[in-house]
Amino acid sequence: MKNRITSPLLLLTLLAVLAAAAQNSFAQQKREIILRLHGSNTIGAKLAPDLAKAFLKKSGADAVKQVDLTPGTEMDVEGFFAATGTTQVIEIRAHGSTTAFEGLKKKQCDIGMASRKIKDSEVQELASLGDMTSIDNEHVLAMDGVAVIVNTANAAVSKLKFSQVADLLSGAVKDWSAVSWGNGEVNIHARDENSGTHDTVKGIVLDKKKISAAAKRWESNEMLSDAVSADEKAFGYCGMPYVKGNKALEISDGGLYVQPSALTVGTEDYPLSRRLYLYTPAAQKNRHAQSFIEFALNSEGQALVGQHKFVPLTVSAGEHKVMLTRGVNENFKTLYKYMVAVRGAKRLSANFRFKGESLELDNKALRDVKRMAAFLADTKAEQILLTGFSDRQEDAARAAEGSFDSNYAKSLELSCQRAEAVKEALSARGINVTDLLCLGSEMPIASNATEAGREKNRRVEVWIR
Repeated sequence: MKNRITSPLLLLTLLAVLAAAAQNSFAQQKREIILRLHGSNTIGAKLAPDLAKAFLKKSGADAVKQVDLTPGTEMDVEGFFAATGTTQVIEIRAHGSTTAFEGLKKKQCDIGMASRKIKDSEVQELASLGDMTSIDNEHVLAMDGVAVIVNTANAAVSKLKFSQVADLLSGAVKDWSAVSWGNGEVNIHARDENSGTHDTVKGIVLDKKKISAAAKRWESNEMLSDAVSADEKAFGYCGMPYVKGNKALEISDGGLYVQPSALTVGTEDYPLSRRLYLYTPAAQKNRHAQSFIEFALNSEGQALVGQHKFVPLTVSAGEHKVMLTRGVNENFKTLYKYMVAVRGAKRLSANFRFKGESLELDNKALRDVKRMAAFLADTKAEQILLTGFSDRQEDAARAAEGSFDSNYAKSLELSCQRAEAVKEALSARGINVTDLLCLGSEMPIASNATEAGREKNRRVEVWIR
């Protein structure tokens, strides 16, 4: 009798287990990873997950959630589609910009997130995926500035030169008294070696120096910023959105001291401004990748960029105070023309820049033409002034006297040609540029002693009335 009762119970239990297993198996079959983003923690910690959520919602997901595997660095964003009973997943792994290119190379991701431009060596390693520097592969997502930060208790230090930043980070200067702030050991906080933020500081500021072995290294901007907030003797750097309660310093690479702000970062006047990138293979097999890129670069995606305190690529106009400094600006005859030309005008939030020393617009500038044209068409500005600059040095004293040497003449010619190139691009979209002004290598916003500085100095500004 006992066996007769037990057998049906066992059978029912077995059937229930099999049904549950089948249901789990079905659920697993319906869960699909549609997109994988690997790389920069600056992008991946918060911005990328929110872009992923908005992208899935726009794609028709009925419910969206974020599953944190390792908070701040590894997460899955899941969108449930009731009509098909499927869950689409966007995988985000944010262990630093270097891992973006490693992931693309190993085919472990569809989109690489980077808070620095791809290196020449990485371009070569990824040659099988196409030219990673082309506009089809390289997509500027937003603008950011690497902020040099101290604790708010540090009231005396408000501005530093690159050389001072390098001395503090490398440990060459160990005590705050060396930069006129009390006494006490400088506690250094730096990003880890995979970080694009660290690569920016290493490439632009440190030169041949290395971060002190005594520095505390952090995988995320958030953790570093929190550590500086808790340490009155701290010194570090992070992406601009992560400054939070700390104090961001004015920085100079030998020219003007500039505070990181939406305008100075957007125009790339701030010495440690940088571009945030998404990289994709040319022969992209994942149809969701291009759709995600387009979404991130359109108005809805750029609104999220702004919400996360990065500088969006959308164009705006604002007041701008022109600063002139002797030793940096010498040809005051030329500069007077500039001051008169821009008096009462508003400056637009993006500068046009070029590929190397050429007259060819770089990838961001090519897309900025479209953005700028749309803004100018809506604004209906009566006057549009383009001011062109170059990076070549000249004998300004001789130039002011009207005795143009060959270097100055070349510099002036290049600045004119760059302004003309932007004028032609805008004219092709129906925008009438009323004035051009060529300034040669006057008003450098960065040092002409480095390639990074010279690249910033080769630019065209846009002013409107």
